[in-house]
Amino acid sequence: MKLVYSLPDKRLSDFSGILDKVRVIIENVRKNGDKAILQYEELFDGVKLSSIKVDYKTLEDSSERLPNDTKYFIDLIYNNLQNFYEAMKPKGFELNKGKSKVGLMWKAIERIGIYVPGGRHPYPSSLLMAGIPAKVAGVKEIYVSTPPTKEGGIDPAIAYISLKLDVREVYLMGGAQAIAAFAYGTETVKKVYKVVGPGSVYVQAAKSLVRDVVEIDGIEGPTELVVIADDSANPRNVLNDLIAQGEHGKDTLLVLISISERLIDEIGKMAKDYESDNTIYIVKVNSIDEAIKLVNEIAPEHLSLNVKDADKYLDQIENVGAVSLYDSPPASIDYGIGPNHILPTNGWAKVRGGLTVYDFLKPVMYYGGEIDKELIKAFVALANYEGFVIHGKSIGERSV
Repeated sequence: MKLVYSLPDKRLSDFSGILDKVRVIIENVRKNGDKAILQYEELFDGVKLSSIKVDYKTLEDSSERLPNDTKYFIDLIYNNLQNFYEAMKPKGFELNKGKSKVGLMWKAIERIGIYVPGGRHPYPSSLLMAGIPAKVAGVKEIYVSTPPTKEGGIDPAIAYISLKLDVREVYLMGGAQAIAAFAYGTETVKKVYKVVGPGSVYVQAAKSLVRDVVEIDGIEGPTELVVIADDSANPRNVLNDLIAQGEHGKDTLLVLISISERLIDEIGKMAKDYESDNTIYIVKVNSIDEAIKLVNEIAPEHLSLNVKDADKYLDQIENVGAVSLYDSPPASIDYGIGPNHILPTNGWAKVRGGLTVYDFLKPVMYYGGEIDKELIKAFVALANYEGFVIHGKSIGERSV
């Protein structure tokens, strides 16, 4: 464990070294479809597959292998997240003005692809985080991609959740090839309208390269956690929260900002007992207000506001993916307390937030009926000013 008593100079993901490799993968999948995916699965995941698609019977059989207590806990998290996202669903409206009406209605994206990372461990939590808000939003067709297990199958928890979500199809494919398949479609893989989900730097690079043909949720990674702590915070809990996020990888951004010399000293001493490749950046400030200004500039994925009277500072937080208050563990967000764990990184929290039902909805606005005569005059005048005379004519002649 390395401690640095300053903020990092740079934290943006660098795709430059792999973009050319990812372009080759994407182009191969675009041209050769299933054949290319099967080749890449054997090359990258070390599994020789006969088919990309997981049939329904295989999903059921794999799901049955999941222990009952694990199913119970997944159901508990599923219901908790479903309640959170149901409460978030927006409502349309309609305004009546004389003989005309204007309004807005929300429509779900019809077809989405969810990428669920694999690698050393499966991540069923990511399927819950992406699938539940999509289902609550009303998405009709949900497709899931996840790397195969070493035996060439599907993880039982991912199978179980896929069945709960009524996923249309599940594909065994990982990495950049999965993103390319969702973007362009293949003989087996359905082309989707939007791809969501976390993943490796190769997955994120692929998302950046296909966004001209398919919408994406964002380009994320590595994970980030900033902790603001004062004398009321428990040093051991603060350190555990930081190290917990560090489990995502050595590139995780871990920052402690504190007004307490005592807390900083204690954490410095305790950190020596941990063997880790992670670096914790520690910054001493004079006030919580100063700490929050730093956080709004960093715009981290996760913020732990572990201070006395945390609620009174909440309104000052502008640029953060998700906030944990008081001594609440940020890791609870990773596993289903409510807020999503698919969150903006690399400063993107300055312009967007974590995955919600809104990511799967689009507003459709409408109007109809007779327009107020003074408004008609205004529309015609503005159309003529812009040089669109026929626009004005099409509006004005209807009022005669």
